[in-house]
Formats: sequence, C-alpha cells, structure tokens
Amino acid sequence: MSAVRATVIGAGIMGAAVGYHLARTGAAVQILEAAAPATATTGATFARLSAFDKSPREYFELNHAGMIEHARLAEQLGTAAWYHRSGSVLLAEEAGDDLAARAELFQQWGYALRWQDGDRTTRELGVRAELPDRVLHADDEGWVDAVALTRRLLTEAAGHGAALRTGARVTGLERGRTGWTVTVNGAERLGCDIVVNAAGEGSVAVAAPAGSALALVPSQGLLIPAATPDGTLRRTLHGSRVSIRPDGPGRVLLRSEPVDRVLAGHDAPPEPSLLRKLAGEVLAHATRLVPGLAPADPRIGRRVLPRGGYPRVGGSPELPGYYEAVAHSGVILAPLVGRLIAEEISTGRVPDLVGPYRPQAAAEQGGPDHRDA
Repeated sequence: MSAVRATVIGAGIMGAAVGYHLARTGAAVQILEAAAPATATTGATFARLSAFDKSPREYFELNHAGMIEHARLAEQLGTAAWYHRSGSVLLAEEAGDDLAARAELFQQWGYALRWQDGDRTTRELGVRAELPDRVLHADDEGWVDAVALTRRLLTEAAGHGAALRTGARVTGLERGRTGWTVTVNGAERLGCDIVVNAAGEGSVAVAAPAGSALALVPSQGLLIPAATPDGTLRRTLHGSRVSIRPDGPGRVLLRSEPVDRVLAGHDAPPEPSLLRKLAGEVLAHATRLVPGLAPADPRIGRRVLPRGGYPRVGGSPELPGYYEAVAHSGVILAPLVGRLIAEEISTGRVPDLVGPYRPQAAAEQGGPDHRDA
C-alpha cells in the first residue's frame, strides 16, 4: 500500500509540528511555506506555557494537555534547548483581584498551584524584584523558544522523509474525486491525498478555495524585549497588568493584557505615537515589579485568533481530506495538535480532546477567556 501523500501548508510552529508527526506515521509529507519558517506569528509571540485562566473546563484540559505534550516531546527528542519548565509566579496586582478564587477553581481542576511568601520568592528569582506579600506559584508552567522548536521539528520531520519548500505560496486549492490539487505561486499544481491548513494568519486565504468557512479576528500584541540590570530572571512573573518572562541570560520579554486590549480588533499596526505610549505603559508596569529594566525596541506580533476564539482542529465530513490546525495559543498547543491530527489521519478516529474543536463545532461556540496570549 502506498504512503498517504500529505501537504502541510505553513511552516510556523503549528505546521512544523503537524509535518513532524505525520512524517513519523510514514506519510509522504511536503510542507509548503510562503516565506521562511517561523517568520510570521511564531517569530513574534510571548510563548508562555500555561493553562491558568483558560476556560471553560474542556479548553483548560486542552491547554493543560498541551503543556504536558511539550515535556513529552522534550524527552522524546533527547535534547530540548527550546523548552524551559521554569515555573511562573502569579500575582494579584490590583485591589479586588480574584486570584485566590481563580486559584481554588483551577486547583479543583487538577492544576498544580501553591502559595508562597513574596519575600522568599523574591530571593529565589535571580533578580531584584518588588512582589506582593503573598504570591501563587505554578511550578509546571514555563516558556518556549518557539523559533528554535520550529526549526528542530522541521529538521526531525526531514529525518523522517518530509520535504520543506520555502517561497511556495499556495494560491489555489481544489478537491477532486480522489484527492486535492494545490496550486503554488499561481502556476505549479501539486496532487495529494490530504491537505492540512496550518498557515496561521494566512489560513483564511487557504481555507476559502477549499470551501471552509474559517475566519480570523484581527488581533495584535505588543512585545518588548528588555535587559535585566542584575542577573537572570528564573521564573515568569504574571499579573493582571504585566507579564515578564525569561528570554535567556540577562534578558526578559514583556507584555501587558490591558495594553493588548487597546490593540484588539485593529488590523493595521499602531501609529508610532500610540506605539510609544503603549510601550511606555508596559515598561512602567514592568519596572514596578523589576526595577531597572533596559528596554529594546518594541515589536508588534499578529495573533492567529479564529472567529469565536477557539481552535479549529481536524477535518470535517463536508471536506474529506482537508484538515485545519489553526489556533490562538498555538505555541502551547502545536506539539499536541500535530500529534492528534496525525493520529486522526492515520487511524480515522477523532481524539476526544479535540472533539469540541472540530471546524464546525468551533464555529458554533462562543469565545473562551484569553487572559494570557
């Protein structure tokens, strides 16, 4: 029996994970990337591994499983410089913050959380910090070097026979009686048995000619790299105003949920004056926690946010052979989604974890709580 011919569209972290897992099943995989790997959303993401504040319960379970999958993948690949299970310190930054109530709920759901004295935590952080008297630790959380992981997955996929083509923009997708024809750069036509749309912010342009109703909501986020003045931060600090995560020796990455809400729904990048104002707000919040941070130039990242807020994972009966792997929190979910889509394609069974997130089901649901991106 000949191998399944699989075309994965997109070589960000999601497409790389799908391609890797499909290649391991013995499929003949080609990965098409319009530009270069990990240069769009994957290259400009906060990449915190967390399931805290993800709701409802089934969405929490999906993200929690995504965290566990990163640990499993790190063990499977042997060396994992991209994976940092450094833990997070969760903070109540404002009066009336319901952190304690949220912690109780997520502990009931099986999430590992513990309270600790703020002074003791400060001594453990590796940098000078100003923390509340009592803080919440999430020891299983961490962060990922998303670009490094993407490159590693593509290398591993190639080792299993997958072929990566860059500069290959998909301009057409047509279903035939026995498979799909993918048009590349307006001219070349490639035949395959299955197509996986993992094109991130370009996924709508791929979905439309396939007959899928996938739609994305404009969503941007502001990221600020910064240097720490006196050491290396050992854990992510996450509060309602700002998040600060390690980004290598002497470096951190900053984001702010309130600031990102200002950018929500705007398709165009902010004007320079607004960007400076927002960056100043992020830095002001961050330096209240970690004084002396030295910021670099801010970056605007574009998130992949399906309409309705939930991931779209897997196939649909109306479009046999066409699959979607499109998600907010894509860094958390990519290794898991890649494995589950490969499992669905190779066995024909829909894994329980992604049942609520089939393309049709996801389109019908309301949006989740995305306190952390």
